[in-house]
Amino acid sequence: MAGPRLKCTMADALKDIMLKITDDDPATRGQKLWVMFALAIFLVASLNWYAMVREPQVVLVEDLVNHNRETVLVEGTVISWIEDRYGSGEDRVDLVVEDDTGVISVRWYSTGEKPPIGTNVTVMGAVVDYNGRFYLQSTGAGAIWWEADGLPEVQRLTLSDLAVEPERYAGEIVTITGFISEAINKDAIYTSAYITDHPGNAAHQLQLLIQSAPGVWIEADSKVEVTGMLNYQETNLRWAFITQGPEIILVDGYTPQPKMLEWAGESTWSYESGSMVSMAGTVLISNNQWTLFGPNGNMMCILPTDEDITNAATNGYNGSAFEATGRLMWNDDRSMWCIDANNGNGTNLIDPMSAMSMQAMLSANPASMLEDPNKVYTLSTFMQYAFEPLDTDGYFVDSQTYTFGQTRVAMSFPATRTEWIESGQGLVANVTVAWDDEKMMMRLMVQNYQLVGDPPEPQSLLWDDGATQWGYAKNTHVLINGKAVLEDDGWYLYRDGSSQSIRLNLDLNPIGTDDYHSNISMTWTGR
Repeated sequence: MAGPRLKCTMADALKDIMLKITDDDPATRGQKLWVMFALAIFLVASLNWYAMVREPQVVLVEDLVNHNRETVLVEGTVISWIEDRYGSGEDRVDLVVEDDTGVISVRWYSTGEKPPIGTNVTVMGAVVDYNGRFYLQSTGAGAIWWEADGLPEVQRLTLSDLAVEPERYAGEIVTITGFISEAINKDAIYTSAYITDHPGNAAHQLQLLIQSAPGVWIEADSKVEVTGMLNYQETNLRWAFITQGPEIILVDGYTPQPKMLEWAGESTWSYESGSMVSMAGTVLISNNQWTLFGPNGNMMCILPTDEDITNAATNGYNGSAFEATGRLMWNDDRSMWCIDANNGNGTNLIDPMSAMSMQAMLSANPASMLEDPNKVYTLSTFMQYAFEPLDTDGYFVDSQTYTFGQTRVAMSFPATRTEWIESGQGLVANVTVAWDDEKMMMRLMVQNYQLVGDPPEPQSLLWDDGATQWGYAKNTHVLINGKAVLEDDGWYLYRDGSSQSIRLNLDLNPIGTDDYHSNISMTWTGR
């Protein structure tokens, strides 16, 4: 009987309080105000306490639009993450979490241990709507957690396994072992490379898209163990392996040797950007600047170690033959390639990204690159087509000559120029990323650039190829055989024994138009 009696007593007390509050007696009016004020404070405090201790509810990704500015829980699988996306040193990881209804981006600040790709996690964060794009903002090491049974089961496969039946492993977390095709900068947030089954004579190769900085330099041709996800790239019509930099493990027992550079191959040096290389030449030391010269006068700078500087003073290196070994980097101050014997830790050095890595970065999260339109990227690249002086729009590519699957990125120069830039010409450019409203695409805006090396040699045109095939060589330097003939309206080049001809726009008094070479078939070069 104690229970019902207690209930009546509490109800009666509450009834008395409400009667006093609603009583119109002037004698108790002041007391009523104080009671009402105290009750209001009590209610507000109770609501705040409830808001603090209330467990956030689990929400499906598709329903997050109904919970804007609320703190919720999302349960799903981590399909990618990028640490310090902008390379600013910020303690931030951007994750993509997927459940059965969709995917959501998570911006995680003041982070803790990062989950492996494929882990089933629970994320607590606030739902943010930024111009119609929703994401979760989480703070603190405990904002993302997972259980031991939520870790992915990883299969160990070979490149041959993936080559035979890639669809079978699409979207699954696997581990593969192979050799990496190029050096990976320890601070690079986005990198594109290849993993092969042999460092020099590969039977299989697979594109490797690396997100997040690995934290250590990974040398070209290093043997690595990589855990990630196989994904089909619709834009390039090929398979790619997506991984995180910290997930790349170096395999002991195989040390790649520095690559020997050749002075005659200056236009291809950019392929070895960031790699350990060796180059021999004549070293000149002036005002503490070291410069290595080749037999034809071309040059590169050297950043020596303290030991090199001491030995140079003792043994008189200046003007002598010298072999430099170190990491190939671009020196922004001297606008030339440089061998850094300090393992890439010298000042004013840049490891330019390739056009392929730039495209990988644009594809990974294009919207985020537009959030900082003033950020400058350094790109080592080649011109796809001959670029006439009045042109401002064109394309950068990742190889000097055309290859199947060649990567290209649209770009714009800030102004016209006085000189042509030839097809295949190498250059290092500082660029920003902008949105092209007219063509609805990303575009690189060139801030400044430096030509590097020589363009490819002119290609021979054949008379039998015809106008369609010749159209592919438009504006480029070419070679063609024929006889120069002066007609009423100018000079023409005629094919031997034929009436086929092409108009000649000649320089002043070229060989082939004088009496000595009259009616003689010669090889002509021109644009």
